Amino acid sequence: MSSPQKGKKQNQFTTLEKIPVKMVKAIKNLNPKIRTWHIEFTFVGCILILIGIFSDKGFVEWIGVLAVFLTFAHTSVSDRLAEQQAKLVKKVGKAEVHCYWKLNYYFYGKEIAWFIYFLMLGAWSALGGAILFLIYRPWRKLWRKYNPL
Repeated sequence: MSSPQKGKKQNQFTTLEKIPVKMVKAIKNLNPKIRTWHIEFTFVGCILILIGIFSDKGFVEWIGVLAVFLTFAHTSVSDRLAEQQAKLVKKVGKAEVHCYWKLNYYFYGKEIAWFIYFLMLGAWSALGGAILFLIYRPWRKLWRKYNPL
């Protein structure tokens, strides 16, 4: 691929990647009290509710929906803590929590293992959660690319 074609392809990707960022910013502009995590929680909650409804597995599936949602909330907070540690390293050269950088390794390892396990079980809300978690870290990286701390 020649250089101008490569640049054009990169510009198309950059334009596409800005779509979810612009959508979140537009929602936040509706009310200054709306936080990014409000939008993330709403999106994840809606996806999980749809999975719970369509799975037709009853009460047990709704317990799974709740568990996945609470796990997502935990992940959301841990990502923000890791972002602050990375900012601290850039600012002062060291982190307060020295192992913060391991968070991504453990996160992806556990989510891939859970994904395979839930797929084999047919645990649909949990499987949906694993998919949401696997796309969450790239989303946060994209968000911070355009909205640095």
